Amino acid sequence: MNKDYFVEQYNKLKQINGGKKPLRSEFLKYCKIHKRDLDRVFGQDPYSKLQKECCDEPNKLSLEKVSVEEILEQYGNLTRTLKRIPVTADWLQAGCYPQSDGIRKIHGFRWQDMPRLFIEKNGDNPAWNDINTILAEKDNGSKKQNKGFSEIVDKLNAWVPDRKRLIEEGYKIEIRNYLSKYFSVEEEGGESNADLVVNNKYPVEIKKDPSQSEYDRLLGQMIRHNKIYGSAIAVITGVSSEDRFKKNQRIFVEVHAKLGMEAELILK
Repeated sequence: MNKDYFVEQYNKLKQINGGKKPLRSEFLKYCKIHKRDLDRVFGQDPYSKLQKECCDEPNKLSLEKVSVEEILEQYGNLTRTLKRIPVTADWLQAGCYPQSDGIRKIHGFRWQDMPRLFIEKNGDNPAWNDINTILAEKDNGSKKQNKGFSEIVDKLNAWVPDRKRLIEEGYKIEIRNYLSKYFSVEEEGGESNADLVVNNKYPVEIKKDPSQSEYDRLLGQMIRHNKIYGSAIAVITGVSSEDRFKKNQRIFVEVHAKLGMEAELILK
């Protein structure tokens, strides 16, 4: 399989769809291939590159189109709606864009930098006085909790696996070694027996290519961790279906938001 083959198959599927651009999941199913087959030919963002080869605008939105000013405006409006400092789950649930890891990759600043950047940009704007007051609060216990949580999430977002692992345990060992450079890490400890417990109060679960039933079980684990620790993090590795991940990510965000719980689902 080479570039010409994929271009030919894409155009055939597009014709079958009546001229409508195929989704990546549709294309993979039509060709009976795995995402890795596209990776080998096109490299990073393979389906977007294939669509460009076929003279189509990629389905994937361009992160560069969202300016820092637009991101901060979304952040301010979300803060106003919540009447508190947002966490990344709030951002995802509200449909804000780009996602938190995209903010770091494209614009070079971290999620926890948002309050400071917002105040620097809008501190003298009377229209944002209520938001600046919320963001400037220093003696907020939940903010201290969020800070520790956000630091771990930020490190995990920055982590890049050394290589693809055949088993889940390999990712678990690598993540533990990585986090141990910055935090104290206990394995399979704490009341809820999490895969990892960071700084004695932040549980982390690690799953490799979960099935739907495993996602369902993970949701229960995350809720249990949250009841004990007040937050929970899951790292999902080696997925064969990004669509299934995104579907479950939305479910996780909605469930935790309704329960008033803080959680993060990270794809690696």
